[in-house]
This record gives sequence, structure tokens and C-alpha cells, in this order.
Amino acid sequence: MWQAKPAEGPGWSRRAFLSASAAALSACRTAESRPNIVVLFADDLGYGDLGCFGAHDIRTPRLDRLASQGVRLTNHLVAAPVCSPSRAGLLTGRYPARVGIEGVLRDHHDELPFPDSEQTLAERLRQGGYATALIGKWHLGMSPESRPNRRGFDYFWGFLNGTIDYFTHESRGGGWTGRPALFRNDEPIKAEGYFPELLQEEAVRWIEADHDRPFFLYASFALPHTPLQAPPRWLDEYAGLEDQSRATYAAMVSCLDDGVGRILDALDRKGLAENTLVLFLSDHGWARLGGRRHDSSAGDNGPFQGGKYELTEGGLRTPCIVRWPGRIQPGVASRELTWTLDWFPTLAGLAGAPDLPRNPLDGRDIAPALTDGAEIPERTLYWRFADDVVKTPFSLAARRGAWKYLRVGETERLFDLEADPGERNDLAAAEPQRFAELRAAAERWNQSMGPWDWVSRSPA
Repeated sequence: MWQAKPAEGPGWSRRAFLSASAAALSACRTAESRPNIVVLFADDLGYGDLGCFGAHDIRTPRLDRLASQGVRLTNHLVAAPVCSPSRAGLLTGRYPARVGIEGVLRDHHDELPFPDSEQTLAERLRQGGYATALIGKWHLGMSPESRPNRRGFDYFWGFLNGTIDYFTHESRGGGWTGRPALFRNDEPIKAEGYFPELLQEEAVRWIEADHDRPFFLYASFALPHTPLQAPPRWLDEYAGLEDQSRATYAAMVSCLDDGVGRILDALDRKGLAENTLVLFLSDHGWARLGGRRHDSSAGDNGPFQGGKYELTEGGLRTPCIVRWPGRIQPGVASRELTWTLDWFPTLAGLAGAPDLPRNPLDGRDIAPALTDGAEIPERTLYWRFADDVVKTPFSLAARRGAWKYLRVGETERLFDLEADPGERNDLAAAEPQRFAELRAAAERWNQSMGPWDWVSRSPA
């Protein structure tokens, strides 16, 4: 019999403790039916870079097999087209504008705190009696009060900043540039080897440890985010590709695929696979930026325009796979409109975690769509973004069904993504009423979020 453990760090209150205690009693009665939850989060992965999503030159047998055992969500979107706000949306179920992290955290954001007013999915699940772990990349704050162990994770192994050298493990940006970056909980550590493979080994060790309660593992892979680096054994697999950036990227994706397989194998060895929900997705698409980067050709966002730093489908739509044996029908492809803000209410609901009176969520519980094939009622999703480092002007988007309103700087367009997933045919003039309605809805939402005041460039 497990007992709920009060969360550590700021924000813990008597009200939260009483709510967690009540939830623990309820959870004891339903523990047999509550799944373990494993979230496998790729980094900068292009939509078209898995075999099961159309890749022809990258081998991803383990992810392809995972897709055959569950559902592929082919119309899945993220909360933002860069790392930090996308992760904030996943872990809070709320618009990044509400969380206060609307752009990518860079070195001058080192001390920016993850707001104590926000509850993370890990906090919710831990208060519901789950063991929780983050293994991999955080990128939601470097200050002590913002670190994973203060935000609901019992165990943390990985790095806090945005990107590291995969061999030396020094920060390459997004905080503490040039400094060693690896941590176990709050303690700096040293390790030898290729970081993605070390991450895989750590995740397997954690799964294979004895857990006396359901668990939530957030395996936040750094791959295939730059720097483009891979060991010879993976590079040799793609020696025939002429584009060296693409070859190294492909090697990194194959390493990611292998890591997913190692984690799934660990679940099998422990006899946990049947009662574990596995979710695979990415934080956003690969950076194309109109070819302005030397490695812009490395990733493939499939049929979609644009990529990272843009509110085009190439930036927002990612591969997504969900497996839950016996509860989710295998081998299904769903075009239901889903996004990362849905995972907080969905996973918390399946876990029977307490619905604490904290902040309203912007996502929706989509469990019926996953387990019963139910249709998700129509809704409107919103985004805003700007980044003066990479010269992305203020952009605003709204999506309702197949229709998408997109404003980039002063240019406004309307797309029918069912007929035109590549966003090439502007229908604003042909559909004036629909354009006006979505435009007005986007502007109302933008005003409700308050002024855009994110500073991407260092003021120094």
C-alpha cells in the first residue's frame, strides 16, 4: 500500500495536502486500473522523418512498430513552434501566454522562474499517488525554484538548459553556455559517452527499479535537436546519403528510435507493457527558416510549409503515437484535431489524479477519442509567436476544424488544410465571412492574453 507524499518546494499548501490525501484514498481503490504513463518527447523532429509518417530514407523500425500497436494522430499540433513554450504547454495544459513563457529560453533568461502559480502534470500525478521522473531535457528554468524536483518530479536526470554538446555535455545554448550541464536531481554530475545513449540507459534503469505505485516517466529526448552529432556506429548506417547534414540527422533519428525500443523492451521485461500508456510526440517541427540555416535541409517536415519558429503547419504539426494495449485499438490512424494541451487533462483523468482548484486548463480530455474512437467536438485553437533573433515577426493563428487563419507581420491568409495541407492557396478573398470570423476570434483571444512582451534578444 502506497501513501501520497506531499510535494516539495514552493506552492505546497494545506488545501493541496488535503486534496492529495483524499485523492490518495480514492486512488487506493482504483490502483489496479490506473495505467503507468510514459511520455517520449522528441526534440525538433520533422513530421516526415519517421517511417510510419512517410520517411523513405530514415529507418525507424521501433517507432513504426509502436504505431502498428496503437493509434497515429496525424492532425496533432503543439502549443508553440519552439522548445520552451511547447514544453510549458505540455506540462501545464495551458496556453504558454498564461504561463508566461512564450519564447525559447536563452542565456539571458537563466533566472526567469517557472511561475509557482502553475501546476504541472507531474505535480498533479504525484498528488494522485504516482512516482514521477524526468529523464532528459527540461528547458523551463534554471533557477533552483524552477527545477524539475520543485515542479513535481521525484527524480531528475539530464540537463536544465536548451541544448548541449552530446559528447562533452557542455551547454551549447539556452542557459549556461560553455558550462557542464548534467544533473542528477540538484547535484551536478559527470558522465562519459554520447548523451542520448546515456539517457536511454538511465530511463531503462528507472523503469526496472521496483515501484510500489503507478509511475509517470517523462523521457525528454534531446534528439534530433542540434548540434548535429552522432557516434560512428549510427553514422555508418547512413554513409550512402550525400547530404551530410541529412545523414547525421538520420543517424540521430535512428538513435532516438533505438532508445524508444530500449524503453519499450524494459516495460516488456518488467511485465508492465499491458498496463502502460505510451505517448510519443515532438515539441515542434524542424527548423527550415527559408533555407537560411546551413542545416535547414537536415529534417523533413513532410508536406507542410515552414518549420520551427513559425506558425505554419511545418512548425506546429508533429508525429504523435499513443499505445495502450487492450484500451486503444492497434493500427489506427486518426485525423481528429488534437494538441499538446490535451494531454494534461487526458492523462490526469486516466490516472484518477485529483482535480485541484488551481488554474483552468485550455486543453480537453480526449480519452474517449483514443479508447472509443469518439469524435472530438469542434473547437478553436490559438497561437501567437515572435522572435527577433531569427527575425520572426509577430504572428497570430487560429484553427477551427480544417480552417486556419494565419497572420505573419502584416500579411493575413486563410487556408483549408483538408484540401491544402501545404498552406499554398490563400482563400481569404474566396471565403470572406469565414476569414472575418476566424480573424476576429484570433484578435479577441490575443487581446485576452495581454500584450506580447517576450524579449527574445539579450538586452546586453
